[in-house]
Amino acid sequence: MWVVYAIIAAVFWGMNYALTEKVLHSIAPVTLLALEMFVGTLVFSVASYFTTWAQDKVTLASQPDVFWLTIAEIVVLLLGSFFIIISIYSKNATVAGIIELIYPLFIILFTWLFFGENHVNASVVIGGMFIFVGVLIIGLTR
Repeated sequence: MWVVYAIIAAVFWGMNYALTEKVLHSIAPVTLLALEMFVGTLVFSVASYFTTWAQDKVTLASQPDVFWLTIAEIVVLLLGSFFIIISIYSKNATVAGIIELIYPLFIILFTWLFFGENHVNASVVIGGMFIFVGVLIIGLTR
């Protein structure tokens, strides 16, 4: 089922980038981010409250390592969201999205650096090379 979820996410991210590019012709990047995060806060706060909030609150309060990892993840998400919006605003959604496709290479790097985990196998290396070569071709021809 995870593959279906990943494909659905890719469809929504594709729509998101296309819509973002058009919206950014009319409003500022920070306004769009503020609106996205405000609505996200409302939607997911309600969903969390009625599902896992009580349990997760205890976990965050009792496990400092989980608390600080969560804080770090939030900061990283905010920065990543800001920089992708700015790159779409500065160029366009297509090129920004394709260049952003190198993020799996950073997943490999940071999973290993932060947690000592290695999920790399032959198919991951081959796929990563295709991504890197594709981004390199686009970067050199733009």
